[in-house]
This record gives sequence, structure tokens and C-alpha cells, in this order.
Amino acid sequence: MISWIIYIIVGLILFFVLYLAVQGIDRGVKAKNLNKLKNLDIDKSPSKNISEELKKLKIFYKDGTISKKEFQAAKKKLLS
Repeated sequence: MISWIIYIIVGLILFFVLYLAVQGIDRGVKAKNLNKLKNLDIDKSPSKNISEELKKLKIFYKDGTISKKEFQAAKKKLLS
């Protein structure tokens, strides 16, 4: 009887830890996507120096913040 109570308590604790982990991962993904959108917003904060913007884009691409497809699209937008 006591062993079942211990199993239930341990199960509830594990479930709670799993729940917290999933919530943390979800918040991290949302924050990364929000930062990506802020960093790619080139039209709202135009720079006078296109080469500096291209350097920033390259850094974002190398860091993994943006994908190759997003990098190409932003580069094309800058150069047009």
C-alpha cells in the first residue's frame, strides 16, 4: 500500500518536471522566433550603408539565427 503511494508521488513529481521542461522549451522557441523577426526587419530601420547590413545578415546566417532561404531573401531585398 505504501509503495503505491510512493509510486504515485514520484509519478506526479516526474509529470510536473516534464511539464516545466515543455513550457521552457516553448518559451525559448517563441523568444527565438521573436528575435529573428526583429533582426530581419530591415525595411523599418534602413541603414545608409548596405555593406554593413550585408555583414549583419551574414553574421545572423552563420549563427543559425536565420536560414539560408531567409538570408537569400533578405540579401535580395537589400540589393534591389
